[in-house]
Amino acid sequence: MNPSESVPPPWKIWENPIFRRYCRSRLRPKHLFLWLGITLIVGGFMFFLLRTGGNVRGGLSMADAERAAVIPLLILQALILFGLGTGQVATGMTAEADEGTLDYQRLTPLSPLTKVLGYLFGLPVREWLMTLSLLPFVMWGIVRGDIPLKAWGPLFIVFFSSAVLYHLTGMVAGTVVKNRRWAFLVSIGVVFSLYTVVPQVSRFGLVCFKYLTIQPVFFDAMPLLVPAAAKGALKASQAFEPEVLFFGIRFPEALFTICTQAALILTFVTMLLRRWRNAESHLLGKFWALGLFAWVHLLLLGNALPMIETGQLFPTREFRRRVRDSVLVAPEWKPTLAEALGMVGLFGLVTLLLLAILTTIITASEDGQVRGLRRARKLKLPRVPLAADAASSVWFAAAMAVLGAASWWIFTRALLTSSWFPEQTIPTYTPLTFGLVLLTAAIGYQALLEGWNGKWPFIGAMLASILPVLVGVILGTGSDAMLKPAIWLAGVSPAAAPFFAIGTLFPDFMRQREFSVVPQVFWTWQAVLAVVAVFLSVKLAARHRQRRAAAQL
Repeated sequence: MNPSESVPPPWKIWENPIFRRYCRSRLRPKHLFLWLGITLIVGGFMFFLLRTGGNVRGGLSMADAERAAVIPLLILQALILFGLGTGQVATGMTAEADEGTLDYQRLTPLSPLTKVLGYLFGLPVREWLMTLSLLPFVMWGIVRGDIPLKAWGPLFIVFFSSAVLYHLTGMVAGTVVKNRRWAFLVSIGVVFSLYTVVPQVSRFGLVCFKYLTIQPVFFDAMPLLVPAAAKGALKASQAFEPEVLFFGIRFPEALFTICTQAALILTFVTMLLRRWRNAESHLLGKFWALGLFAWVHLLLLGNALPMIETGQLFPTREFRRRVRDSVLVAPEWKPTLAEALGMVGLFGLVTLLLLAILTTIITASEDGQVRGLRRARKLKLPRVPLAADAASSVWFAAAMAVLGAASWWIFTRALLTSSWFPEQTIPTYTPLTFGLVLLTAAIGYQALLEGWNGKWPFIGAMLASILPVLVGVILGTGSDAMLKPAIWLAGVSPAAAPFFAIGTLFPDFMRQREFSVVPQVFWTWQAVLAVVAVFLSVKLAARHRQRRAAAQL
């Protein structure tokens, strides 16, 4: 028998030896019956309590009472699969690495994709079974509650894609983070942030991030999942929600969510495949990182720009809609310049963070560069190929900075030249200022990473970004006399540079006299950061010469 015939293809998950191994280890009757029993007891209690209580005590019709249990059961399923399942994947991958099983798996004839799928569905197999055990209750409520397919069909599809995305997040965390506890906390923290922090960020112009969750599709289907008495209020509330527009093209919530998640799923799978082929490789190639950076900004602009003229992009509009009867909100709403400029600053900060993350991923260590140089010499190449992991990432960091500055400028121009601010002018040097902010940070951080190994460059850059702002805030809240020193101190932070840039370009909205120093602070510290970036680049060039000499030995 040909050995290749015994190797299952990736799509035959039921024949995958890694998946079958975890089915045997995680579905042992002793533990399986315990967890299934707990799940069914909690789910059954919720189902019968809401169904019977709604009909007998709540006065609902039987169909409405059947519907009443669907949403709580879906939330319970999400907690099991998104929370417990993601944590299990992260800790399981870390345990496999600790025990040396991953190194053993690299020697097996299974394809990298087969291995990824085996771990993806094998590690959380118990959580999948616990989730499926609640499905009869959910389907009973759907069928007896006359919930149409157009409501629960897309919801189930996005539920599955979200679970796959979060489990892949856990796999990447477990692959990168070597400590089990930290891998669990990182993966759970990411999922928790997606449902707490990200929805808040999406209200400040970064709309596309909410489509990494199930929330848009869930809220879109909610009027058909609740009792009839609540349908009217929910539909009226949804009339104020923005449509899914991508550069003016309308998309269904489910389709856009699936497409957004699919792109990130493909990115995570690519990361894992690269690590399976070579344990020392970067998570992403340089061109893939550049493409991912461009794709995220395309999504940001495509979602945000159509919502500017309608006012749906501004967070105060949402606040006014929720408390429109309050005396705190004027009857004629209009966004303020300060609100718009705050959104512009946040856009710059998110761009800077994404730039730092991707630069960290694609920058080679000293050992990696020396190995790449020796490999190029062995293959008689004139230099290390541009896209190789061992090549310098400086040009890609600079390219991402330029792309980010262009995207930031497009967003700023569309926002501040809209009909909401007819008299607002934008300085002609605004795009150059944005480019300066991102380039000084990108080049300096990249040179620091590439020139000095270990975790300290990353930790040092993080502390330099956070500590000055925290100390400055403490000083500034103490007294007005300390406000100027606090501004000078906070201006050191590269993370504060996007907001200082906005305060420099548009100083009129800052009425308090102490803030007049912001332009001076911004230009001074940008000059210092530029000098530091050039200095680090010169030192890096010297280190490159040393590494090329070491590669000749």
